[in-house]
Formats: sequence, structure tokens, C-alpha cells
Amino acid sequence: MIVKATERKKRSFRGVKFLLGVTGERMMVTLMTFKVGQTVGTHSHPHEQAGYCVQGRFELTIDGVSTEIEPDDSYVIPGDAPHSYRILEDASAVEVFSPPREEYC
Repeated sequence: MIVKATERKKRSFRGVKFLLGVTGERMMVTLMTFKVGQTVGTHSHPHEQAGYCVQGRFELTIDGVSTEIEPDDSYVIPGDAPHSYRILEDASAVEVFSPPREEYC
């Protein structure tokens, strides 16, 4: 399956805007866009989540450990791990979820 740029769906969840890319049987791809000063409070979900920072900076806290994420950094958040974001400058990240998050579709 291929989703062309013109076919991506605009979505929002917990105040974060994102573009929904391709969704397969066991994974989905999103492009998250974060705004400086924005926060995503601590939460967890059963989905494994991997990300790649395209631009900007944000603080990602996973299981109480905070790390500043910058362009070209990547990360994995294990399923059910508590995590949060604090956006330090406008940023975007490609994030992949496995399995797909139904609430994003």
C-alpha cells in the first residue's frame, strides 16, 4: 500500500496535529508537528512507538528519564511505558506505531 502526500489525512490527538501516512496490518506511520511551548502530559498505551526527529527540539521523558531530542535523533518507547513531551522549539517527527492506533485512524 502507498499513501501519496496529497492523500495523507490531517489528524489531531491530545492537542498535537499530525498527518496520518500509511497504515498496515501491524504498523502505522505518522508525521507529528509540535509547537514550541506545547506539552503532552504523561500517558501510556500498549503500542510500541518509534520516532525520528526531522526538525526542531523536544524533551522526551520515558519511564521518568528525560532526554533532549534533536534533528536526526531517533527513539523507541516500549508499549505501556509512561512517557511525555515538552516542546522546546517547533518540531516535527516521523513516528511509527505497532500495532496501529485505532484512535488515530
